Amino acid sequence: MELELRQETVQCWETACRTTIEQEETAEMIVPDARPDIFQVVDGETRLLLQRKEPQDGKAEFSGLLKTTILYRPEGEGGLQTMEVTLPFAASPELSCITRRSVLRVTPRVLSTDVHLLNPRKVLVRVGCCLELEVYSPQVLDPASHVVEGEDYGVRQRPGVLESLVTVCAQEKDFTYSDVLNLPAGRPDAAELLRTRAECTCTEAKVIGSKLVFKGEAVLKLLCREEGGGVFSADFHLPYSQIMEVGEDREDSLCDLELFFNDVKCTLVEGEARSFQVDLALQAQAVLRRQVEVPVLTDLYSTDYELESESSTLSTLRMVQQDQTQESLREVLPLEAEATGLLDIQVRLGRLDQSREGQDLALKQQAELMALYETAEGPAAVKKSILVTHRVPEGGELHCIYRAELLREPTAVLGEEGVEITFPLAFHWMLLEKGSTQAISHVSLGEKREDADGQPSVVLRTVRQGESLWDVAKAYRTSDGAIMEATGLTSGELYPGQMLLIPRKSS
Repeated sequence: MELELRQETVQCWETACRTTIEQEETAEMIVPDARPDIFQVVDGETRLLLQRKEPQDGKAEFSGLLKTTILYRPEGEGGLQTMEVTLPFAASPELSCITRRSVLRVTPRVLSTDVHLLNPRKVLVRVGCCLELEVYSPQVLDPASHVVEGEDYGVRQRPGVLESLVTVCAQEKDFTYSDVLNLPAGRPDAAELLRTRAECTCTEAKVIGSKLVFKGEAVLKLLCREEGGGVFSADFHLPYSQIMEVGEDREDSLCDLELFFNDVKCTLVEGEARSFQVDLALQAQAVLRRQVEVPVLTDLYSTDYELESESSTLSTLRMVQQDQTQESLREVLPLEAEATGLLDIQVRLGRLDQSREGQDLALKQQAELMALYETAEGPAAVKKSILVTHRVPEGGELHCIYRAELLREPTAVLGEEGVEITFPLAFHWMLLEKGSTQAISHVSLGEKREDADGQPSVVLRTVRQGESLWDVAKAYRTSDGAIMEATGLTSGELYPGQMLLIPRKSS
């Protein structure tokens, strides 16, 4: 006969896998008829707009657009010119861990943009990009906590606790921002918008009851050409505040939030030289984790019946350490021509990897630095790729959840050696130790145990090394309370060599 087990249920999410999907897209682009011939390509910048992500059984499907803005100097006069190349982006990685119920958390990144001039009317664009993907699958923790009505069969039960850091919510929310922005005083009128760059940061994320409240700002950087051919930039800081439903009360959760753009549109208002219509579409992806304690049944026996039981192994995670470390970085970008002023700077974060270095864990963030500057011959650009390494002491053997972010916009000054760019980079990391807990998963009741004739009713026995009161009681099919009463113990603590009186009948 099977004995009924009471189960404790925790609905959560399992991290099925973490992976990075990389690919390269290329296309040839002919200069539009309305644009002059290209004399020199100044810069190419790409943004990846991820517009669709969908889990399927055994694979994921992603699609979007790669929009590359090319700045170039035309043949003859006319000032800096621009054109945009739009490439369709699609990826369908096959991953057996994905089901239609999975949640895909993705960070899209542009790794490189190359623009090669084929002739004055044609360019070759090559874009390297990646998706940093985390797959979360629904999971139910339902260990047995005790045998229902076990006392009717003389069942003695040893309770335990499963302690683990679990993902209790993997949620996302789409939201938009639309507004008309006006150039600040001191900026000239804009004859043309050359380039738009959008970045988004989260400055605060807090769980209140069943809602996640998060706020921050989108930063819009516009590069414009004025009527006389000169180039100027304008920055806009657009604050946002959003609420996301995250289910039941999760105020004690640790929140990890990422945002990316689905679309970025910015155009000059028709007939205006100082107003821009801005439409942004974003997606916020939240992962909430918290420490749970779930009662589990770790062992059992019966003083009256034979029992057959099965155990299962439950995986656990224990948070060892969580921290944020800031790196203040300075890099000099050498210039090929003398600069008369700075027009734009950017620090773009690329691939983030980890590796073991002895007993430490090394987090390695790739970054590309760019400066657009004025020269006597017109605008020019310079780029530099760097690798920033942050070491996490004693983290080599542990599981690590990590990310990096720019804390503030970079600053730059012109010097004798070039453009010096300063920026703060923060590494967020959480070290987890994997473990396991054994729990009873099935119990069958056998025959009633018969007392053997001629056996003593009390046994005198010494405690062996590593033996507990539970071990002794189970071996003789009695109870720990009966042993304590017979021996005169006031505590359940035992030591090797200690003499015990063990009644053969449970009290």
